[in-house]
This record gives sequence, structure tokens and C-alpha cells, in this order.
Amino acid sequence: MLLVSFASPATAQNLTPVNIRMDVFFYGSHVPILLGIVDGIYKKHGLDVTALPGRGSGNTIQVVSAGTDQFGWADGGTLVKFAAQGLKAKQIVGMLQTTPSIILALPDSGIKAPKDLMGRKGGFGNGSAPEQVFGAFVKATGIDGSKISRVAVDIPTRDNLFITKQIDFSFGYTVTQLPIMEERCKCKINIIKYSDLNITYVANGVMVGDEYAAKNPDIVKRFALATQEAIELAVKDPEKGVDAFFKYAKDARFSRDVVKRQWLETIKLLHTKATANQPYGIMAAEDWQKTIDTLTEYADLPKGSVKPEMVFTNEYLKK
Repeated sequence: MLLVSFASPATAQNLTPVNIRMDVFFYGSHVPILLGIVDGIYKKHGLDVTALPGRGSGNTIQVVSAGTDQFGWADGGTLVKFAAQGLKAKQIVGMLQTTPSIILALPDSGIKAPKDLMGRKGGFGNGSAPEQVFGAFVKATGIDGSKISRVAVDIPTRDNLFITKQIDFSFGYTVTQLPIMEERCKCKINIIKYSDLNITYVANGVMVGDEYAAKNPDIVKRFALATQEAIELAVKDPEKGVDAFFKYAKDARFSRDVVKRQWLETIKLLHTKATANQPYGIMAAEDWQKTIDTLTEYADLPKGSVKPEMVFTNEYLKK
């Protein structure tokens, strides 16, 4: 499906400057945003967009809701938690709609299935999404979570302990850690996907603060439509997308192969069963409700504190 823009070409004089604050450093899931900048898609919609690295989804959500940056790329579950505290912001373009959460194990670990985790040692990263809802994984698989040894560490330490075999398994995303770790170990890592267990957890997407959106609905709509267009182009031509990534992120810390794999893994997660055959970016209330329910049961979200309409909207997208 081709998304057609009816916006007239914009000149440099009438472009509206806006920032998008990413969750962390630039990685492959960001390909559409950087392609939209490099290929002039945002400019065609009258926007001069600057993408900036972030310091975690929580920080991104806070600075965007405060108006320091106009748009953000952040985790949906983290947005739900902030909404429970009264923060007002929404995802407006869904990207990682199917959870990328996985458990990773090296090929010689003997870990291939959930039951193999019992009696083993895992690295649990502080604040990491897969670990926060590990209770849902335990429930879905029927394993005895008390028989797993947990090492609480920060995420970089977790990843280093994993690659040096000081822990038996780790956590991460198919769109980030998996390609990175496979390049580091020069091996094929065994993975267990949360999504294979019907665990629904909306992850990253483009978000905006409610106050900014209310004051600038036209800018928000143009940004959302341009992002849809950029996603479609990046899906159609991944190589072009990766080229744009490195043109913009000249100091990127990853190899081209890793970034390409990260983007190809992202493509697999752009829809859920509830949004199948919908235009890119469109989200489903039922997916958000399942995310809220998971966080309520396993991550101490106060029951009834958040409703789907508080954290997402499709109103700016081409349906």
C-alpha cells in the first residue's frame, strides 16, 4: 500500500523545526526516522526534523511531555507507567507493536526451551522491560521461577556477563541485543521469544505530549503522516534505509550488518494480529489494554489507573 502525500513541496524558509528525542543511541529500529530526514520526506511535509540520541525511554517521555523536545521515540510500557503518575502523553505512531522481548542463551548453554532455565543463573537488568514482565513469562510457560538464580545488574553489565559466560542466560530485544551479541560471539544464539507465548506488550513508537499536540495539531499530523511514508519506504527498500541511517548517524557504534539486521527484525514487529493489514503505525486499543493488564499483574501498576485512550491515538495517521 502506497501512502501518497498531498502536501506541496516546502521551501527552507517555511519549514517548521522540530526535534525527535530517541530512547537511547541510534540503532536499526530508528531507520525510518533517519530515512525520513535524509530523503526529504519530513521536509516535503513542511518539517525540518532533527533526531537526537536519548538517555532511556523514561527520560525521553519526561522531556517530551515537558515540551523540551517536540516528539519522542519511547517504550509503550514505560509510557503507561508514567501515565499512572499523571503524565499526559501518547504514542501517535506504533512501531514495535509486537514485543521484541527475548531470553538469550549461548549455543553451548544447553538452554533451548523455558524448562531449561530452571537451575540456571540469569542476568536481570535494572529497569529492562523483558525482566519487568518476567512473571508473565513464568506464568505462560508453567516453569518454577523460584528455581532460577537471579543476578541483578545494570544492562551493560548484564550483556558483558552474558558474553563472557558468567551467567547462563540474559534478556534483550530481537531488534537490539540479538544482532549485537551474535556479532560479538560470532555464533548463533538460542532465543525464546515472549511473543511466541502470547505475551502482549506494546514497545516503542513515536510519542508526543498532550499539551503540545493540543496546541499544534497540524504539526503533529504532518509528522505522523511523514513517518508513515518513511516506514513504508524503509520496508520496501531496507538498503536505502540503512544507507540513510549511516548518512545521518555518522558516528553510529554498530556495523552495517548489525543495523540492517536490527531493521529487518523491526519489520517483523510492525503489526500485531489486531493490526494486521492496517497501514503502518496504526495501533489497536486491545493491544494497549493487554499491555496495561500485564503491567498491572506483574509490574505493580495500580489497577484501573490507566486506560488505553490515555496513552495512544491513531487520529493523526492515514487509515
